[in-house]
Amino acid sequence: AQRICEDRRKTKIGKDKNLAKYNVTYPFSAFIICSECGRTLKRRYWNYGSPAERVMQQCGGYIDGKANCKAKATYQELIEGATVQMLNEVFLNNRDIIPIIQSVIKSTIRVTDVEVKIAELRKENDDIEQMMSNLIDMQVKMPSLSDETFNQKYNAFTKQLKTNLSEIQKLEAEYIANYDTRSRLSKIESTLNRLNEPITEVDSDTLRSFVYRMISVKPDEIIYCVAGKKNYSDQEFSEKRHEFVKVSPIAEGVFHCQKYAKDMHYRVVVI
Repeated sequence: AQRICEDRRKTKIGKDKNLAKYNVTYPFSAFIICSECGRTLKRRYWNYGSPAERVMQQCGGYIDGKANCKAKATYQELIEGATVQMLNEVFLNNRDIIPIIQSVIKSTIRVTDVEVKIAELRKENDDIEQMMSNLIDMQVKMPSLSDETFNQKYNAFTKQLKTNLSEIQKLEAEYIANYDTRSRLSKIESTLNRLNEPITEVDSDTLRSFVYRMISVKPDEIIYCVAGKKNYSDQEFSEKRHEFVKVSPIAEGVFHCQKYAKDMHYRVVVI
């Protein structure tokens, strides 16, 4: 998994292999999903070398052919400005954002409690297995129990073992989800503690500390998705993009770009 992540980070890196420079220069690379077709947006120059030159974010599907996607391109500077404004207003200026995210997730994030419960169930299963062993030994050495009584006791032990194992599996899944959620929230908190001043530009590390993915709804509307309890693969996120667009936001705002006299509306949702 680490090797795959490293390979993805190195995708389309320049010859100098300067990953830090790449992440700062192109923080939105493979990070913004088109709501129309689910492909990622790509950075493109329009009117390169002319006074009207500008950088755009355009859907990869549209680039491959207008028949694939009809989504319009978005000004890179609108996305940058909206992202800086969102990070400052939603996260840096609101240190109570973590309890807000927790309330949306509806999780107590008590990993220790889950660990204790799993340990208790495993101990109970150990005890049950020992009682089953004792029951068998008793029946072999001193067959005082009738077959009917033996079978009833043995089946009861077996049923309880299966019930406990099923509960352990559920708790283990919950443990992983809660641990991942707590880790994400801890990363947000540590980044907030590190950033004492408002940010003025977007870098990849800071952006990914707070936001899992972004969805481009329209050229003037974007959604920032904060990860909740579930881990989504790239494909799952793309497939569920329409659901995420409908999620009630924990924050929203409008960034105005004076250069182009355009607005970018944004929402922040927990998925």
